[in-house]
Amino acid sequence: MKKHLLFSLIGAIVIFIWQFLSYAAINFHAPASRYTPQQEEILTYFEQIGLEEGMYILGQPDPSALEGTDDMDSYMNKPWAVINYQQSMSPDMVMPMIRSLLVSFVIAFLLFWMFTQQKNPSLKNRLYLALGIGLIGFFFTPYTNFIWYKNPDIWGYLIDGIAPWMLLGYLGHRFAK
Repeated sequence: MKKHLLFSLIGAIVIFIWQFLSYAAINFHAPASRYTPQQEEILTYFEQIGLEEGMYILGQPDPSALEGTDDMDSYMNKPWAVINYQQSMSPDMVMPMIRSLLVSFVIAFLLFWMFTQQKNPSLKNRLYLALGIGLIGFFFTPYTNFIWYKNPDIWGYLIDGIAPWMLLGYLGHRFAK
């Protein structure tokens, strides 16, 4: 159990640092957080109209008034947008960082448990297992969303689904011996 907990702690740190690298230092996700000089006008407008916090897809018919596919046809080949509107930005990073570290610990704990369940615990099999988990995570949400919403940072998510998982696979093999 000591090895399991130690790997979980180290794995959590690896994941946590990877997230910092991926979203800030190297910033593979920069295409999804572009700047527009019109931001003040846009945000002021949202505030003025009383837009509630939430995520919106603009360029679609009112879902409560859908009568058929004819309604959707009027939106084809026209602009559309996905907006995630929040009414205030919080400077508090402590709780999000704590939650992220705790979730990373649980992820590493579960991965190590899977390593200990393998019938053939070779380095290759552990790397495949870790890669498989990373790719399942990538395909399940980021890539599925990309299919429909064209998230511009899809390549960043792919790198996130491979690089840290391969490192965890290698470290997990070393710990599980």
